[in-house]
Amino acid sequence: MSSQPVRVAFPASDALHERLDQFLREAAASPVADQSALLNVLLDDFLNDLLAAFFDGPIEAVGVQGGVATMVQGGVKIINKAARALVRNLVGKAGPAEQQALAAHFRSLTIEREGRLYLAFPLDGDGGAELQRVFEGYLSGESGYSRDLVTVMCRLCDDALRHYFDGLVGCVKLNAFNRGVVATARKTIQKAAYMAVEKGLPALGRPHKEPVVRHFSGMLLTPA
Repeated sequence: MSSQPVRVAFPASDALHERLDQFLREAAASPVADQSALLNVLLDDFLNDLLAAFFDGPIEAVGVQGGVATMVQGGVKIINKAARALVRNLVGKAGPAEQQALAAHFRSLTIEREGRLYLAFPLDGDGGAELQRVFEGYLSGESGYSRDLVTVMCRLCDDALRHYFDGLVGCVKLNAFNRGVVATARKTIQKAAYMAVEKGLPALGRPHKEPVVRHFSGMLLTPA
C-alpha cells in the first residue's frame, strides 16, 4: 500500500500554468531580483482558479437559482474581496527573500498527473480517509450522511485555508499591525466559507447536493 497521502487538488488553467512556470524560472535564475510585477499577476490567476474550483464549480454543478445560490455567491464575493486585498498587501511587502520563499511554497503545492498541472495539498491520514468515506457513502445513495458532509466540508475549508492562505502569508515578514490585518482577512474568509457550507449545503435536496459532493470528490487525488 502506498504511503502517499490523498491530496485535494484543482487544475491550473493555462494562464496560471504559464505565469507559475515563468515566476519559478525567474525566481531561480535571479534570486535577488524583484519579481513583484510577475508575482502580482500570478497571485491574481491563482485566486481566479482557486475560487473557480471551490465555489464557482460547485455552483455551476448544482445549477440552482434563488436564495441558496444568492447566499453562496454573496459569500464568494466577500472571500474574493478579502483575498485580493490580502494579496495586494503581501506583494507590496515581499522583497526578494520573501519572493524566494513564495516560490518554494508554490513548488510544494504543484503536482503533475497525466500531463496536467495541479495545485494540491495533502490530507492527513485520518482526514483523508474520513473525507473519502463520507463522499463515497453519500454518492452510493446511503442515508444519514448530511451532518457528516457539513463536518468534513468545514474541515476541508480549514485545510484549504491553512495550505493556500497561511502558507502564502507565512512566507512574508509582517509587523504587528499587518498581522492583525491578515488575521481579520482570514477570519472573514473562514466565516464566509463556513456560511456557504453550513447554510447552503443543508438547504439543498439530494438532486442538487449530489453534484456538489461529486465535484469535490473529483478534486481528490489518490496516490498514483
